[in-house]
Amino acid sequence: MSKFDFKNIMVMGAGGVGGYFGSKLAKGLDAEISWVARGEHLRKIREAGLIVQSIHGDFISKGPASDNPEDLPEPDIILFAVKSYDTSQAIRLIEPVMSERPQVLTLQNGIENIPKLTEAFGDERVIPGLCRIGIRISKPGVLSHTILGNVILGEKDGKPSERTSVIHNAFLNAEVDCFISENIQREIWKKFSWNAIFNMLSAAENKKTDQLYDGGKLQEQLRILADEISRVATAEIINLKAGDLEKIIAKPQGTGVLVPSTLHDRRCGKKLEYDAFTGALLRLGRKHGIELPEYEKLHHALKEADQMVI
Repeated sequence: MSKFDFKNIMVMGAGGVGGYFGSKLAKGLDAEISWVARGEHLRKIREAGLIVQSIHGDFISKGPASDNPEDLPEPDIILFAVKSYDTSQAIRLIEPVMSERPQVLTLQNGIENIPKLTEAFGDERVIPGLCRIGIRISKPGVLSHTILGNVILGEKDGKPSERTSVIHNAFLNAEVDCFISENIQREIWKKFSWNAIFNMLSAAENKKTDQLYDGGKLQEQLRILADEISRVATAEIINLKAGDLEKIIAKPQGTGVLVPSTLHDRRCGKKLEYDAFTGALLRLGRKHGIELPEYEKLHHALKEADQMVI
């Protein structure tokens, strides 16, 4: 049996990303799936499975579920999809099931989670990845998928590997667009930059993405935020190309009105995932002696908003 013959998948964080891509990965691998969730969402998954209402067709994914990974079948691969602020706690939860076999595929937002995972389990156990999808928990046990649904993964050294090939083929078998990148760090930073600009500014201003293109102050703020990210990326020796950030802040065509995840969480009174973006940039700014005045203001505005919804 191959080291990467994945027959048991554990999804650590059965929210939108974990729920959708975990289900698809299990289908593509013809594998059994189990869910780590909590609260009413966990109860509903136990009762009726995870219901996914998708633009590509609705489906139900069933498998054992618990708030404790040790209660579930031993995994061959763990899809790690918790919010960034839950990463450290989730690592502690899966440590008891991390025997010599399991691989960890992360599709989280942000740039600080992969280092935490590799520190805990080693590069050889962690598969870096990202996804682009519009999906959320519409009610306990039910996900609503409205736009996109693709995955990019790759090794830190950019070289082909058996494990990325197996996962890539599995997603393709499940009709998920999946790409292997020779520079996964750059891809992660491109997505991080979008989130650090649009996800954060829309949440702070309580405005959908189309409302940020006001031809005035907010639209200029997009450019300033992009410039501050560019300075940090350069200091970190991240190969963001000259046009990457220009493309990110250019007014999109044909994607419709977007309500980014942090704006949605603010409107629903949920904890905000902002420190993984504004906080991460400020920490890197301090590391390199770079002042980021616009992100300082944005970080404090989001901190205040977060305190109001908790």
